[in-house]
Amino acid sequence: MATAKQKQEQSRIMGLFIGFLALLPLLIVSVVHYSRLKSKYPENEHSQRIFDIGNLLQPCATSVGALFIFYWLYAMLASSKSIAATVIGGLIVVLAIFTFFKIAQSVASTYFGVLVDPENDRVLLPKDMANYSISDYFNLKFITELGTLEEVPLSEVRRITRQAGKKLFIHGKFGSRGMEFSKKQKRDECISAIEDAAKSRTTIEFETA
Repeated sequence: MATAKQKQEQSRIMGLFIGFLALLPLLIVSVVHYSRLKSKYPENEHSQRIFDIGNLLQPCATSVGALFIFYWLYAMLASSKSIAATVIGGLIVVLAIFTFFKIAQSVASTYFGVLVDPENDRVLLPKDMANYSISDYFNLKFITELGTLEEVPLSEVRRITRQAGKKLFIHGKFGSRGMEFSKKQKRDECISAIEDAAKSRTTIEFETA
């Protein structure tokens, strides 16, 4: 007969196994989406891609948190046998699948990072949600546009703002776009890439905020 300690150990192993199975589809979707991004936006001899593995911590933590929240909601509704609970439970499952799908794409775009491509006159970066309006949030763009990349004309970059932390902003006719890195080294690497690529195109004013 298993002791209490053995049962606790078995429960821990089972929990890890279930968690792995739950996050495995997320990993597969992330790999597939990353491959598509690499094919759609190929690098060339003049481009430079700045990727920051440290930035993966946030989307991965979000996926784990969402997993527990959806499981908790579903478990509460599963205890009830009413028709309303069954319908709501089904909707929660569909919403959970869609949310995890978008988070997986977000992991891929975050790992893709920033691509400075002077040959095609563009800077590719993960979608900056700070530019969203209230209507954009009502339209759930903060979910539907997770995992997408935004393209900014390199020739239109007029100013770069480097914050004391690890944030970087580029400004121009397109407005402002922000990028955040886990290390100052990666932030400065991105600044250097934009500066080098834009030397022959435009004069860039640097500002430390």
